Amino acid sequence: MSIESITKRILKEAENYAAACKKEAEKAKSTAVKEAEDKVEGILADAKVRAEQDSKLLVARRESVAGLDARKMQLAAKQEMIDAGFARALEKLQNLDAKDYLKFIMSRLEEYKGQKGEILLNSADIKKIGESLAKELKGTDLTVSENAADIKGGFILKQGDISYNSSLEMLLEDEKEQMTAAIAAKLFGSE
Repeated sequence: MSIESITKRILKEAENYAAACKKEAEKAKSTAVKEAEDKVEGILADAKVRAEQDSKLLVARRESVAGLDARKMQLAAKQEMIDAGFARALEKLQNLDAKDYLKFIMSRLEEYKGQKGEILLNSADIKKIGESLAKELKGTDLTVSENAADIKGGFILKQGDISYNSSLEMLLEDEKEQMTAAIAAKLFGSE
């Protein structure tokens, strides 16, 4: 056998071996690509399911927060209406004529009969009923102060170091605390 024929045979065997290796590599590549595609499809399917679940959860949370915000806004509006009602009540009490306002103040002073103290009114009430109140209290241990209190109406009774706040705003605030739930139920129904 000649060197040429041996070289041809070796080349032929090398070509066959290379073709077989290439075929085997193509088969391995094909298998790896298929496995990777299957894995990617699984990952994408899982991601899609998770994304749908997450979006549903996010929407549910947003709806819940929006519902809570809406209820807060409704409550604030209701509270504003109640506050406006009490503000109008304060205004009506402040605008009572002198005679009716004096009766109101005297009725509030009933619980202090027989006690000693100084009554402080606001500056408008001193002008409006100060003298009349002093006449009504003549013969008692209660006196009307010439000093004005920083209140919207009603009075503050000072007995030494102790002060009793019977101002209109305090009286209405007390009533408001006691009546808010009942007022809300009447005006807006229970929710």
